[in-house]
Amino acid sequence: MRLREFSRFLQIIGLAVMLSCSSASVVHVDMMKPASLDLPGVKEIAIADFQGQERSGSQIATLVQSMLMDVRHYDILERDKLRSILDEQNLGMAGIVDDATAVEVGRLLGVDALVFGEVTRYEIEPDQKITRQVKERRGTGKFHWVEEKDRKTGKTKKVKKEIMEEVYVPKTHWVRKGTVAINFRVVDVETGRLLAAHSDSRSYDSDRGRNRLVQNQASLKPGGEILSDLSTEICEHFTRMISPYRVTEQRILEPGKGKVQTGVKYAETGLWPEAVEQWKAAVRETPDDPAVYYNLGLAYELDGLLDEAEKLYQRAVQLKQKKRYMEAVARIRKTRDEQRRLEKQMKEREK
Repeated sequence: MRLREFSRFLQIIGLAVMLSCSSASVVHVDMMKPASLDLPGVKEIAIADFQGQERSGSQIATLVQSMLMDVRHYDILERDKLRSILDEQNLGMAGIVDDATAVEVGRLLGVDALVFGEVTRYEIEPDQKITRQVKERRGTGKFHWVEEKDRKTGKTKKVKKEIMEEVYVPKTHWVRKGTVAINFRVVDVETGRLLAAHSDSRSYDSDRGRNRLVQNQASLKPGGEILSDLSTEICEHFTRMISPYRVTEQRILEPGKGKVQTGVKYAETGLWPEAVEQWKAAVRETPDDPAVYYNLGLAYELDGLLDEAEKLYQRAVQLKQKKRYMEAVARIRKTRDEQRRLEKQMKEREK
């Protein structure tokens, strides 16, 4: 095991460890994932303002550019230069409406590809005031004696409690809805080939999920924040289609006894080389414990030793067909494929 390299690796990926509410420990790790689409030969791109009502098109273009710049996979043309070229062509920042225009402008800009599109919906609907029947528990005014365990003493005693019943009562509340829909296009300016086309739509409804029964209209989520959040979701999905991206994933350590748990405690404080030594010793002492193989496999996975990690995960599965162990084997195989794709995309970028 390359302990010194392992320690340095953890610093590079910015590993953080956090205890969950359960007995297991959750490891959070930052990783790079490949783009879902390959764009060979594309190194420099420009992002034109999207067509859209008010300033929505400009906001979407700025959001896409910011996300791509964070990853730094492409060279992004400055928007001032893009604006200057478009003004010369009497197009304006949102004047690119088709592939032919995109190719013409892209060649003038000297980029490999141009991103443009249209914001087809960017709206907050008028708030609605709704009355509906909601189930509530209410007292009946009648009482009965029940046995109840005292939390402090552990003794059982009889207590008098009101009999409750479920009733439906009318409740009036406010509802706010919003929708953002965007069409994206990426065109190779040299060949005129459409490299990517994607349409996406996201909606918000305060009457869904945890945001139910807002009785004060002023307490509703602001419309601007709704549109911003929906736009961010859509743009993040699109940028992950065309560019590698960073993501935080979690891994769960298995609790155990003896050296297995000692290793977990070391890992919780970031002392992974010491954790690995404890788990190696545990393998020798308790070779039939699946938890130690799983934890050791996790350490190898985080160190990038995928083949070794898969063997350890498979050993854990042989000893116990636990869902977490089987998912770890599947994850390793998926990660191996993702790394190949990511390496290919990075090499294409460097050509």
